[in-house]
Amino acid sequence: MSDCDQKRRTCLLPLTIVVLVIGTARAETVRFTKIVLDKTFRSEGVAVGDVNRDGRLDVLAGEVWYAAPDPTRSGAADWKMHEILPPGVYDGTKGYSKTFANFACDVNRDGWVDSVITTMMGEPSLWYENPQNQPGHWKVHTGTRSACNETPLFADLLGNGQPVAVWGVQPEGYMAWFSIPDDPSKQWDMHIIGGPKAPGSERYSHGLGVGDINGDGRNDVLVTEGWWEAPQDRTQEQWKFHKVDFGPPCADMVVYDFDGDGDNDVVSSSAHDYGIWYFEQLPDSAGEKFHLQNITKKYSQTHAIRLADLNNDGITDFVTGKRYFAHNGKDPGAFEPAVVLWFETQRPETGKVRFVPHVIDDDSGIGTQFEVADLNGDGRMDIVTANKKGVHLFLQEPSAGGSVKAEGFGDGSNASAQSRRQAAPADATYSVFDGKTFEGWEGNLDCFRIEDGAIVAGSLKRPAPRNEFLCTKRAYGDFELRLKVKLLGNPASANAGIQIRSRRIPNHHEMTGYQADMGQHYWGCLYDESRRNKILAQPDPEQLREALKPGAWNEYVIRCTGPRVQLWLNGVQTVEYTEPEATIEQTGLIGLQIHAGPPAEAWYKDITIKAMEPTN
Repeated sequence: MSDCDQKRRTCLLPLTIVVLVIGTARAETVRFTKIVLDKTFRSEGVAVGDVNRDGRLDVLAGEVWYAAPDPTRSGAADWKMHEILPPGVYDGTKGYSKTFANFACDVNRDGWVDSVITTMMGEPSLWYENPQNQPGHWKVHTGTRSACNETPLFADLLGNGQPVAVWGVQPEGYMAWFSIPDDPSKQWDMHIIGGPKAPGSERYSHGLGVGDINGDGRNDVLVTEGWWEAPQDRTQEQWKFHKVDFGPPCADMVVYDFDGDGDNDVVSSSAHDYGIWYFEQLPDSAGEKFHLQNITKKYSQTHAIRLADLNNDGITDFVTGKRYFAHNGKDPGAFEPAVVLWFETQRPETGKVRFVPHVIDDDSGIGTQFEVADLNGDGRMDIVTANKKGVHLFLQEPSAGGSVKAEGFGDGSNASAQSRRQAAPADATYSVFDGKTFEGWEGNLDCFRIEDGAIVAGSLKRPAPRNEFLCTKRAYGDFELRLKVKLLGNPASANAGIQIRSRRIPNHHEMTGYQADMGQHYWGCLYDESRRNKILAQPDPEQLREALKPGAWNEYVIRCTGPRVQLWLNGVQTVEYTEPEATIEQTGLIGLQIHAGPPAEAWYKDITIKAMEPTN
């Protein structure tokens, strides 16, 4: 593993950027610190993942990656660059790099994050094999024989928290998604969604998205000419196509219920001209009728969009920006400021929405793809971009009211697990939920409410189309969590759980980490959600029957000390588990889940937490 020429890099350049959010009472003031990781043109796509398995999220940009620094060190952060491959030298005024999109994925299932890239549109996609902290460059493999459309996606098409590749394939003109075979060295298995000559499948097609358009709980695939309806079996070929006019050529087509009226809408943006558009789904149209509205025509070359709740008000916003010199200065507005900005989603009343722009920076911009993720585990979403101006990181700062934290559990920073344990006073118990507001929590508030002093997840009137999580804004290390829980609905299908030592999956609705499970025969189990995807420990069935109170309030006690996790249900210990893998995080967020499925409600109340002394 070698370092690139330091003369082509710059030192970290911290700059505090303040964005005042006005008009949403629950919203926080949004502040960012800009960090210039690199001023050299490396890539137009960027990924986030723990490359070296040190528990911190690193940044990948084409042929290089940047190691996240130890947050406990004093002074400025020092993101060290390492080579994945010998870096190319690219001139952004005349040409392009070899990376247009970059995704992090453990392709070969060895427990190490690999790098998936798409090169020039139409050419094969590649993946670079992580050498597991060994010196030398990464091994290069072919993923798919062709990757078309200027917005290739790595998205949760299957709704299981495991993103898959979605893009066009030439020369046939297929729109397809891809699964990784048992032998990852072979080309990925193609599942044809539509085609040949499918819309959106051309080499330089503009516009692609994934989301549930018709509300059936399955994620569909969108292009500007319409959308393919996902069948129950996603491996079924030739999905039904619905013709809908989603406007002019665009980039990402993001799907979300922006106006809060119960059906999903679409937002898209112009990749090479001016314009950001909102397509409001009309009531009872089942994804067949939309009303086009212009959000703004002020910014050009907005070649990518990411959904995220930037101000922690429970409503999803979106982030975009200018793809600087997309066509080497030949696009409209090419010489205007290279902005990064986010649009705050406000709902003045049910069924109504307005989008409030907030410029974060005007000297960086985005590429053809970028990421929004909580890089430092503080419960706030950060932004990473790479383009012809270099590689930039925007770390969100604590709000003006101070750091988001639970008193007595450290300073709210992303300190190491050990330093947090030292700062936490033992035997001090604090309430995590005040019984009245969502203060200290964030999530999709369309799926959570407060009733009778409890947090209620889900509904008995309608199914849950996907897993949803309400999680703390504060991370915890060693603790004892106590709460009362109740699960309502069909006992054969209702499911929920409490996430501990978990984190949100970047650019996704899922969480990953330990879960104290609820529902069916999973009550009292310790499950590893969206990570190893298996039960880690479980009680004896007879013991569970004696402890559980179906349909009534049950008390969960969850104790985490070092690698040890213990669960009690109504005073009966159901789990005694010691984590054997040293790389598994021992700090993280707490989350309350409602599982995708038929109508059900999970109730949570009397939530308290006590700091614990470490046992290791």
